[in-house]
Amino acid sequence: MTLDELLEQFKAKKIAPNYLFRGTERYLHQEAIRQLRKAALDESSWMFNWMEYSVASQGLASVIATAVEYPMFGDRRVVIAREFEKASEDELVLLKDYLKNPQATTTLVFQAEDLDKRRSFSTALLKGCVVVDLNPLKDREAVDWITNYLNRHKYQMAGTTAGLLVSLAGTDLFTLGNELEKLMTNLGRPGLIPPQDVELLVARAREHSNFELGDAIIARETKTLMRLLVRQLSDRAEPIMLLAIVARTFRQMLIAKELMQQKVPADEIAKEAGIPPFRITDFLTKVRRWDIDKIAFAVRKMAEVDNAMKNSLGKPSLQLEYLLCEVMN
Repeated sequence: MTLDELLEQFKAKKIAPNYLFRGTERYLHQEAIRQLRKAALDESSWMFNWMEYSVASQGLASVIATAVEYPMFGDRRVVIAREFEKASEDELVLLKDYLKNPQATTTLVFQAEDLDKRRSFSTALLKGCVVVDLNPLKDREAVDWITNYLNRHKYQMAGTTAGLLVSLAGTDLFTLGNELEKLMTNLGRPGLIPPQDVELLVARAREHSNFELGDAIIARETKTLMRLLVRQLSDRAEPIMLLAIVARTFRQMLIAKELMQQKVPADEIAKEAGIPPFRITDFLTKVRRWDIDKIAFAVRKMAEVDNAMKNSLGKPSLQLEYLLCEVMN
């Protein structure tokens, strides 16, 4: 099943008891989750009936225990389970028993980029869940997505211009969303975005981009981060510019972490930290895995390296590499 087919079912008030959301397109995952919450739960009480779990750290038993409970102040409960790739055989038995007889008032969602189909756990999910594939779009599909995105904001872009944007930025929807927000802001008011704006404002990003650097930091993907850094430096990107991108990412994380501790709503955090609204859920999920002291330490180190670069105290590219190795460990 595709996301569009899933949304059609939601419109028809058809919500399954068990879903498997799989695929590598993060934006589509986030949209599927957002639309499920909208379709399944009442806006005034959704926080009482929305639970998210990491099976790796909390165990499948906790997921199932929550799933069998009745909802509070509403008709349905939604439980999201992630990081279940290393579930044990004992947990497999628990899973099979639940999938055979799911709680009627609960929707249980298993969410993953991919499944190891050799594992019995994966087989059980594929048999017992409605499977929704959330994979990257093809170029033609991405052009249509751009058109629909702009139409919702009362902007337009010719098909050839949208094709140019895809050729420059690739088909990652978070990246395209960021570029479209930038293009709409530049135009200033609803209207037609010309191709020259795309050529001027959109950085080539099919292989790597500044956004990917930030994403790798937030996700604590050190190997990916260092690979992107080497590529950027080999393309003669200025180390001081890359440091600014890295520093901005850590400052956003620090702002978000502090506001999360104060129980500030996600939309307010997005405004304060400068995160696009459609990215805030994924951003906060990953920031929760960081210790605030570690983030604060990184921000201080950024300032030290910035000063060293500006005063020619060593080779800038090496300073940047050493810095990232230190703050990411």
